[in-house]
Amino acid sequence: MGAAQRGEHFKRLRNAYSEWREWAEGETRAGRAAASCQGCHMSTYPGICVQDASAPSGTGGCPSGTRFEPRAPGERPRGSAATSSQAGGAIASHFFTSVDVPLSADYPDAFVTDTTLDASGLPLGLGPRREMLLRHTFEFGVGRPSRLGARLEIPLEIQNVGAGHRVPAGFSQEREIWVELEVKDASGRTIYEVGKVASAEADLRDKVFVRVTTSDEQRDAKGRPLGMFGADVVDGPDVPRWTPDPALGGTTFRGRGLVNLQNGFLRCVRCIGVVDGEGRCQPGPGQGRTRADRFADGAYDIDTGECRSNLAGSRALFETYFPVGALDAERGLTKAPDAIIDTRSAPPGARISYTYLLDTLGGRPPFRARARLRFRPFPPFLVKAFIQYEARQAALGRRPSGPQVTSSMLRRLEIVDLADVSVEIP
Repeated sequence: MGAAQRGEHFKRLRNAYSEWREWAEGETRAGRAAASCQGCHMSTYPGICVQDASAPSGTGGCPSGTRFEPRAPGERPRGSAATSSQAGGAIASHFFTSVDVPLSADYPDAFVTDTTLDASGLPLGLGPRREMLLRHTFEFGVGRPSRLGARLEIPLEIQNVGAGHRVPAGFSQEREIWVELEVKDASGRTIYEVGKVASAEADLRDKVFVRVTTSDEQRDAKGRPLGMFGADVVDGPDVPRWTPDPALGGTTFRGRGLVNLQNGFLRCVRCIGVVDGEGRCQPGPGQGRTRADRFADGAYDIDTGECRSNLAGSRALFETYFPVGALDAERGLTKAPDAIIDTRSAPPGARISYTYLLDTLGGRPPFRARARLRFRPFPPFLVKAFIQYEARQAALGRRPSGPQVTSSMLRRLEIVDLADVSVEIP
């Protein structure tokens, strides 16, 4: 991969402001006020909660007994900033609402769960405010499904309408935004499901982590750790099979498997299997058990961005799953990724369509499909690996105050449902 290609992969890291500015200029030309970071995260945008006894379950992410009232970006309610104020004016809280909740127990539960409204109509607890922000980020729905004989086509449509940047943002290689889809026939039999997890602590099923190394005991001749924070990974039942590959960009995809807007880490590799006629790396003898066993580390030049490999273009880059790690559970130096995937996330304003092509498996109509758009701040495998690593460091006497990541933190890996839609297919 040459320097120009490297620039494309690092675009998200270098031009976060430019990404927002391009969108904001378009909003201004259209005669709309462009939300700023403060407008979304510190003001009453996307709205406030107002008392309403007729809304016992709450609406729009608001607590029970209140309803959501939308606000334009940066718009603030009017009131007195202090008890001694002579006249009312625009007021705002000074919360900075994030989509993450601190995992440490040092951050009290009361700071997360408090549903009391402040003077601006915002919940005091970070949890309810986070849900308001997340649930107004996307428009999500099922397009016009169809059935032709034993073939179902179910289009899902996702549009980022609440952010002036790609979503997920921030640590976009770890934040998960995915679709759970379940399709049943008239008898209630499930003919297809994807994106389901048994609990908030269970990993998505597009991949399976057979083994993860969190020890630095294995080292090379120079004393550098090998395999640390590397994983032996195999395909899971929800492995994506979309055309074109969402990692290449685009807005229209057809196929099946997991829809996950999460970005990813890339590593420069060379093929030690068999390079086929189309330049792809295929498993050689004894290979194919894991995703990585047909590859070895390539030579990556951090100054020029060149990946020296026997593979060309994007095929010389292999996806790994830790922000610092190795090629797999026993091979490769522990290092930062060489590049990132920045194209699976949702750009502002673009309508993205994933059309599922499914077999009815002999089921009888009508068919019913239920789709949920879900969010989780970290994948469980990442937190669990850090738990194992910190436990070992503590056992070696390197954590006098105790492990910095503990199993108690897993309970804060809550899944937030952003949308839930159902449709019947005759």
